[in-house]
Amino acid sequence: MDEDTQPTERNHSALLTALVLVSIVALGVVVAGLTAPTAEPELTSLPTTSATPVPDPPQPEYVVVTPEVDASASIPGCDTVEPPSESSYFGIATMGDESYDNPAAPWYDGPRAHLMSEALMAALPAEISSTKSLYFGPIPASDESQDFALDSAYASAPLAAGGGSDHLSVSVGPADSAEPPPCVAGQVDERRSLSDGTVLDADDTWRETNGQRSYSRTATAYTPDNTVVSASVSGGNDPDTLSLTLDDLVRIATDPALRITAPVPAGTPGNVTDCYGGWDDSPTASFSRDETRTLNEALRRADVAALAPTPPLGALHTSDFGSGLCQTVNSTAGQLTISVTRATPDIESDSTTMAEPQLLSPNEYGTGSSVSVVTPSGLEIAVSTDRPTADLALLENLANTPGLDLP
Repeated sequence: MDEDTQPTERNHSALLTALVLVSIVALGVVVAGLTAPTAEPELTSLPTTSATPVPDPPQPEYVVVTPEVDASASIPGCDTVEPPSESSYFGIATMGDESYDNPAAPWYDGPRAHLMSEALMAALPAEISSTKSLYFGPIPASDESQDFALDSAYASAPLAAGGGSDHLSVSVGPADSAEPPPCVAGQVDERRSLSDGTVLDADDTWRETNGQRSYSRTATAYTPDNTVVSASVSGGNDPDTLSLTLDDLVRIATDPALRITAPVPAGTPGNVTDCYGGWDDSPTASFSRDETRTLNEALRRADVAALAPTPPLGALHTSDFGSGLCQTVNSTAGQLTISVTRATPDIESDSTTMAEPQLLSPNEYGTGSSVSVVTPSGLEIAVSTDRPTADLALLENLANTPGLDLP
């Protein structure tokens, strides 16, 4: 089980946003002591002098500074302002099950996650790039012994714009009530009421640890269908250098596709669980937004024959580890995974046609079957199942999908 320590919020939707946006720094305490030397027998000669043990120096304490809060100050758009409450902490245990079919979140599944991910990428300015896909992952199952269940989805990734090191985090989930929470001093800078009934909160703040200050900017939308969408960018020591403006974050938080009731067209691709597409995390191994789109379009046209993938193919994305792309679906051959990585130089193909498949059956990581090919541009396409497949030609045919390559 994984233990996550999180700050308590006014409602659990806000708390889940804090799960992505806030890191907790614990105070380190070192207890050091000297052990008294044991008595030695009487000697007839002078003893050899030994060095006195020196205890390890204590670890420095973390000094955390946040902006002072004036609880009496008014907040634009807020009729009343509540004082901030003291922070408290508790743990949430997850079961490790990362299926997109989580009973605690009936609004969410693989195709909806893909639809939301595509909308999120489209909402970003063109100059923003990342070596990771901004892809909404599965919602892990909570420990049944807890009275709190995770029901919100998250997407996060580092952003690259102008050489910065900002990080974007977005959460989407159901609200606890039909009304937005009250304005709290120190948590909201401005509240807006939009024409469609959405209530939007904006906040700019900073946090300083041992003299190193970092800034964050957040837009949170409470929509008429009881969706809470929070988009936050953080990093850097100057708020003027953050990659995304407040308008950028508002555009993300108010996107109609990022709502729990947004329609999902039939045939939308998706994943059934998390997957891993290679372990190379170098920038040269990553794929751009346009490259990922090209590969996904090819997969959506693929001849899937008797494999009958569910959800449909065309939802390649990066994972938390590595920069390769992958997608995992159900099929007649069991759970099927397709991955796309940059091939290492020693196996790149110099031919003008698809390379002959390399048979890896049974799968070296389990009991399934796997084939892989190397494309003319040097991509390695691997297709594998979690159980043995009688007809490996089906996997080979999928790996050789026309257009599943880059110029």
